[in-house]
Amino acid sequence: MRANSHAPVMSRSAAILGIVLALLVGFFLGFTVHGLVGGKAAPTQASQPTAQMPPPSAAPEPNPALADRIKALEKQTQLEPANSAAWTELGNLYFDTHQPEQAIKAYEKSLTLDPRQPDVLTDQGVMYREIGQFDKALNAFDKALAITPGHVIASFNKSIVLTHDKNDKAGALAVLKALALKNPNAKLPDGHTVTEAIQELSGK
Repeated sequence: MRANSHAPVMSRSAAILGIVLALLVGFFLGFTVHGLVGGKAAPTQASQPTAQMPPPSAAPEPNPALADRIKALEKQTQLEPANSAAWTELGNLYFDTHQPEQAIKAYEKSLTLDPRQPDVLTDQGVMYREIGQFDKALNAFDKALAITPGHVIASFNKSIVLTHDKNDKAGALAVLKALALKNPNAKLPDGHTVTEAIQELSGK
């Protein structure tokens, strides 16, 4: 993936799907846990659906290898500002090292060069939610869904923001129902289907 400066950046979908269960277990337990799913990191979870998100904690120091890679990518993007893949990878590393503001900016650079990246938009939405920018998070998820209407993670993340941050249960149900129409076999890694998620959220 990183053999040369123009190598394509691996989609984060695999990483997304690999951790969905751990982050969304509360989705099927009355929505008591509501972290979003993006890459290897997740926003702070709150204890009540309408509770204010606590202020983000200071970002931990990245390990030396990650820090070196971030510095290399920062230099590379200065030298190659039109390299969308490099901006995406830099955004991913900012995401993984809990630097949401920097991740948002890097993703925006990548999206300016190549707007049709639903996974990047989804990760950017997660970062917006982490800093409390809920409307911008929803807008990012909407853009991802406009490109890929059956995008499972963008749909689930949008439903979570609507439920827990916007107090819009009806809107969340509409999102999941739209996902079911586009992707009726959509599942979380534990095997729960989108239909079961709809039933859980609707109280049936």
